[in-house]
Amino acid sequence: MAYLVIVRRHDAHRAPTHTIPEKTIMPDITVKQIDELERYTGAFQKGQQFFFAGKSLGLSKLGMNALRMPPRWEHYPEHDHAADNEEELYIPLEGSGTLHVQGQTYAMHRGVLIRVGAATKRKIVPGPEGMTLLMLSDRPDSK
Repeated sequence: MAYLVIVRRHDAHRAPTHTIPEKTIMPDITVKQIDELERYTGAFQKGQQFFFAGKSLGLSKLGMNALRMPPRWEHYPEHDHAADNEEELYIPLEGSGTLHVQGQTYAMHRGVLIRVGAATKRKIVPGPEGMTLLMLSDRPDSK
């Protein structure tokens, strides 16, 4: 029988004092396609598809959602997250669009990463082919 020796970090200079049997550990991994994720179906549904990605994947320390917007969709709300101090990272997966921030515009397309601070008001308008956007934050979704 094989044993795995556990050494606590603060006792690393001492000889190990106990052992536990080695166990087979299954990988902790979740793999899903976007269309397999739980979807938002409430009153704010206006032609887009909003996916609770973090919740569907079982994330506990990171917030993540996906949004599939039709071409030139105008219903993305201008908003900020100042009240909850949540910064966001936008990662376009498909298509393109434009991020509007305080009178400036920023191109959004695959390969571009955009961080937006909590107090910054933002609005996104997808381009002529629509856009699928992954949104990450430091606030995990409630389970």
